[in-house]
Amino acid sequence: MKSKLSTTKPDPALARWCEVLAAGSATPEEVPPGWFTIVQLSAARGRNESTVGRHVRSMVESGLAEKKVFSIVNGGRVRPVPHYRLK
Repeated sequence: MKSKLSTTKPDPALARWCEVLAAGSATPEEVPPGWFTIVQLSAARGRNESTVGRHVRSMVESGLAEKKVFSIVNGGRVRPVPHYRLK
């Protein structure tokens, strides 16, 4: 039995989507000074990432710190990663 996909005509709209996605439209952002990831903060403190993350999220909730998501190269790809800074 043949697959339905192999007998259908290519959809031009789908081809356009593939072109745009292949172009890698995501570009890394410049992270301003003073913004750090949980990984960076935990390495600086010498503490576990989950512990530091819990403390930082608590600080954000109480208004002592703020959170912003920047698109950075992470693991060879551009990904949105939360960054934090003190107010």
